[in-house]
Amino acid sequence: MKKAFKISLIIIGFLVLLIGLGYAFFIYEKPVDQGVLAKFMEGQPIIDMHFHITKGYVDNEQYNKLNSNIDLAKLQWVKDDYAQNNVVLALGGGNEKYAQLYAESDLFWAGLIFPWSNLVEQDQPCETEFSSEKALREYYESGLFKSMGESMYNYHGIPPSDPRLDPYWKIAEEYVIPVGIHSDTGPPSVDEKERPHYAPEYANPELLKPILEKYPRLKIYLMHYGGSYSDEAIELMHMYPQIHYEISAVSLFMPKIIWESSVKKLYVEGLGDRLMFASDYFGTVKENIEIIYSMDWLTEEQKRDVFYNNAARFLELSPEQIQEHHEMVRQ
Repeated sequence: MKKAFKISLIIIGFLVLLIGLGYAFFIYEKPVDQGVLAKFMEGQPIIDMHFHITKGYVDNEQYNKLNSNIDLAKLQWVKDDYAQNNVVLALGGGNEKYAQLYAESDLFWAGLIFPWSNLVEQDQPCETEFSSEKALREYYESGLFKSMGESMYNYHGIPPSDPRLDPYWKIAEEYVIPVGIHSDTGPPSVDEKERPHYAPEYANPELLKPILEKYPRLKIYLMHYGGSYSDEAIELMHMYPQIHYEISAVSLFMPKIIWESSVKKLYVEGLGDRLMFASDYFGTVKENIEIIYSMDWLTEEQKRDVFYNNAARFLELSPEQIQEHHEMVRQ
């Protein structure tokens, strides 16, 4: 009995050791030196390529006391958070009502997510799930909307070649609108009541090939690099030099050892100058800044490119806009 007990203790001890070593080598992240990071960020503007524009929520204690209008309260909190973290421009998508609200701020290049869904609470109000070419032309001709995305067709259960999406591709190419495409399988589970037709395989960027053959000048930025379809994305980027990638969500929620090798491959393939910063989730800008900064194998120049320069080139910002952005964060 005593021998069996000792053996059990040895086994338990060995398992604890393995778990500890696994944590140390595969999960644990060395804390970022905040003083060194602050020094690096002096005068460093950031472009956030992925922000979800939604209504404000009265139960959110971060911003619900800032304004009696809960939508304006959320917008104010986001602007303050961006100012504290040197974000000078953000691309965000939402439905018509809330995209218009954010588009009125110089901080945002706002536009439409597509398609909307009558079943999704944060898409409300949603009068029609797919916009017509005529409606999209009215939205984008005025210049108020300057981006399009995030694409939600995989959550809708349709591929990008679905004919109902053709007006989006046509208008985006015609008005040179940057389009954010969800290109990872997504979360392990979704609300089946809101997304009964969820088909993660439709997020594969390989499915964009016929779209790009028809609309070869589409300005696309793929979302969530480092996830399931990294190799397919690299192939597409080699074929179409205008395609860029942002890194968000995957790098925030998955261990670094899983996604970092894909990022290194991007640089090995000569495509590192197309990687861009993004936060995706509300209130996570600082965490995402630390993720990029903590990739020690990147040079300072490469980190600055991810934070700002790559996106500035992709968005074709003018020298005057770039100068203004640097002046905004100059202390």
